[in-house]
Amino acid sequence: MKTRLALTAYSLIWRLLLPLVLLRLWLKGRRQPDYRLRWAERMGHWPLYPQGCLWIHAVSVGETIAAKGLVEQWQKRHPDIPILLTSMTPTGSAAVRKLFGTTVHHAYLPWDLPGLQGKLVERLQPRLLVIMETELWPNLIHACRRAEVPILLANARLSEKSQRGYQRVSALSRPMLKSLTGIAAQHTPDADRFVALGVDERKLQVTGSIKFDTKLDARASLLSKQLLKKIGTRPIWIAASTHDGEEELLLRAHSKLKVKLPDALLILVPRHPERADRIGGLLYKQHFQFARRSLDQVPTPEQSVFLVDTLGELMTFYGLAQAAYVGNSLTGGGGQNPIEPASLAIPVLMGPGYTNFLTIVEAMRAEQAVVIVESVDELRDRLLGLLQSKDLRDTYGQRAYLFYQHQQGALKRLLTWIENLINLHSTPTGQLLLMRRKPVNENRQ
Repeated sequence: MKTRLALTAYSLIWRLLLPLVLLRLWLKGRRQPDYRLRWAERMGHWPLYPQGCLWIHAVSVGETIAAKGLVEQWQKRHPDIPILLTSMTPTGSAAVRKLFGTTVHHAYLPWDLPGLQGKLVERLQPRLLVIMETELWPNLIHACRRAEVPILLANARLSEKSQRGYQRVSALSRPMLKSLTGIAAQHTPDADRFVALGVDERKLQVTGSIKFDTKLDARASLLSKQLLKKIGTRPIWIAASTHDGEEELLLRAHSKLKVKLPDALLILVPRHPERADRIGGLLYKQHFQFARRSLDQVPTPEQSVFLVDTLGELMTFYGLAQAAYVGNSLTGGGGQNPIEPASLAIPVLMGPGYTNFLTIVEAMRAEQAVVIVESVDELRDRLLGLLQSKDLRDTYGQRAYLFYQHQQGALKRLLTWIENLINLHSTPTGQLLLMRRKPVNENRQ
């Protein structure tokens, strides 16, 4: 009864807030017009409902990129089972189309109202719902449970802050989490937090992060080589997935770096490309000459910044760099994924604010596979050392790459689990219960 009341109250709040949600979308559309498009999909009206699909929900860009290996491997192994990818943001939608074209079905996930989610699940009759990371919607999960659709939370992370948030609404969150068929947690601390929220340990497996199975594809590698040939020989560092307020600090570091290395090039990749015009204004104001990727420009020797304002090309531009700063960490934002540069044997630098990737970064620090900088001056000094010394770059790059290699295998474990869940769906239990297993790095001494 308590659970039903909590879900009813939640649904009522959604109905009351829906006009404000739509208004917020309209206002966001002033800066990003795509927010004003395809509202019918958000209300559950899709042009096509691929029945019997493997349904993957990836809220935005990061989750979509994380799902890339899963989608590609599934298409190779099970070409007869269609894939549906849902997202919540225009940038996530654009990433789906850029990465997969028309090889997958795609739509926005409807708002989390019981009628919308119930009708959607009934029309799709999916074999399995895979939710990337921690994008949990109570009515969606309730609709799948009622339709006996298995639900796997994949590549799952749960911070201490999120755990406290779920505990505050335990009447809603506890039955929702118990309705999940399985949780593939990235690390043991994530799994422990789910257990503290009431999840049965038998539904948990620590698989590691599937982002460690990310590889530079042949097309991206070729493009990196072509761009390097055009740019020529010069010191290059990348600041990736930067956030508002961070670019000012990075440009200060770049200015100081150029005193010693006048031909140094900064590849600046904001997390949200729609901020590019504002960043361009900042560059003009600070008298930086720069090229823009969206205009198909390549930096000339006089230009010291390359503003990458496109989606889905981060690995290509990591392939140009001799050192990589991973953003949202100097300003205490929680950090971004340090795995991608590590996979290319590029020295990795981060600020002290990496709480969103705490387990990974701390493990990298223990193996001296990441450099943590506390200030703009320290960032400049570290970059100067790396860009001036190939031996130093090789040392830190190889440490990062070895760490990356030791973590691989999560994708294979996840695929096996998904296949088993689908195969067992017709059995009386309809569930696959796995004992918790630690990823590679937590087994090593």
